[in-house]
Amino acid sequence: MAEIDIQNVRATIVREMESRGMSRRKLSAASGIGETAIRDLLERTANPGIATLNKVAAGLDVPLEKLIGSGQVPLVGKIGAGGEVSYQADDDDVEMVARPPNAVGDILALEVLGESMLPKYEAGDVIYISQSRFEEAQQHIGEYCAIRLREGGTYLKMLAPGREPTRFTLRSLNAGDIEDVEVEWATPVLFIMPRRSR
Repeated sequence: MAEIDIQNVRATIVREMESRGMSRRKLSAASGIGETAIRDLLERTANPGIATLNKVAAGLDVPLEKLIGSGQVPLVGKIGAGGEVSYQADDDDVEMVARPPNAVGDILALEVLGESMLPKYEAGDVIYISQSRFEEAQQHIGEYCAIRLREGGTYLKMLAPGREPTRFTLRSLNAGDIEDVEVEWATPVLFIMPRRSR
């Protein structure tokens, strides 16, 4: 498990604060986390957790990778090919994985669970998605996507049209379809790191 270089993270946060004329109090308000948490992040905490860093990045209006380093991206949880995503808890150690080649923007990684997407995806593979592409699902018909349903649950499936214009079908390669569901967002898989490459 790669660790976040906390000294570089702190230096980047301070540099971004200074460039914006932002005090700790203002960063606290913009990030939605307490002033004590900001103080601890900048002075004490060795592992602040990816959720905290994500909030600070949003408060500074910078991509998360600018804080944690451009050569790695956070493995934020597990996504079920046949089930829903399980995100890391806020205070868990977050594994960092190599950034995909030529990838730009705010990238997240998820580890694949289950076998319903064999042979395309295997359990233990890592998929990369772009957090900035949580767009309308219609744009991704026919693509393999991480898909969040309105009723809850996030899946790794191929997105297909449903029976009604506002509904979709989630296709597996060797399991039954999930038919006529409402989708909150869908973002295509940008890159796959096979489990044997980790």
